[in-house]
Amino acid sequence: MKKVILSLTFGFLFVIANGQTREQLIEQAKAYSDSGDIVNAEKITKQIIDLDSKYESNYIYWSNLGTFQRNLGKQKESLNSYNKSIKLYDKFALAYTNRAKLYSELKETNKALKDYKTALEIEPFNQTALLDLGMIYVKQGDFVTARTFFEKLLSKYPDDYGAASNLANIKKIQGEFSEALIDFNILIANHPNEAILYNNRADLYLKMKEYDKAIIDINKSLEIDPDYLVAIITKGEIYYEIGDFENACKFFNLGISKGFQKERIATYLEKCK
Repeated sequence: MKKVILSLTFGFLFVIANGQTREQLIEQAKAYSDSGDIVNAEKITKQIIDLDSKYESNYIYWSNLGTFQRNLGKQKESLNSYNKSIKLYDKFALAYTNRAKLYSELKETNKALKDYKTALEIEPFNQTALLDLGMIYVKQGDFVTARTFFEKLLSKYPDDYGAASNLANIKKIQGEFSEALIDFNILIANHPNEAILYNNRADLYLKMKEYDKAIIDINKSLEIDPDYLVAIITKGEIYYEIGDFENACKFFNLGISKGFQKERIATYLEKCK
């Protein structure tokens, strides 16, 4: 909801002089958005738009409306709202990134890519577009392209957690273990309570065959989040690699009992029969 709130604030700057009614509605929409009451946020945003269909900043509210509708599962209405926003003002990067998120939910990846790239033409360092593009390419297994977007984002926003953590994982995948370790060390120093970071560094230590350090990290990950499925499986993998198949199977079976898909670790499970 952060993007909606920001754009509502941006819109507020344009409407103060236009009368108390609009101002009150904007404040109401923002309050509902802040509290997570999306149903009423949608309702009030429609009222803002209906005050004057020709109001110059309505593109902001159409984009906000689309996001409220998307969060309510109203995908068709959401797409219509984003389209109206872009039709009113085709240089509003937020509308493109919002519509791209909707296209991603609809599994229309090519349309999502196009919208994110249009947003970057408008704002070359748009954080949402760069991060989401990187994530799309990660899911496609195109780590080379994904890396370019994460690195570009970090060149301007070096503290971006999403980009930094994903870049560290890509370095690990690409065999740049020393560089990945440096990145994970920095991330953990800055985010010491993130279970996923300890799991990912444990996996890196596993690949580096530093099993003692891997165990320390995976135990820390599970201390933070005892039900973290990936960490449970990672712990099984560590035991598997050191030849302790009894403990490996214990954690594999624990993960499966909590919902992990056994097909993903079928090779490991051959030792558990």
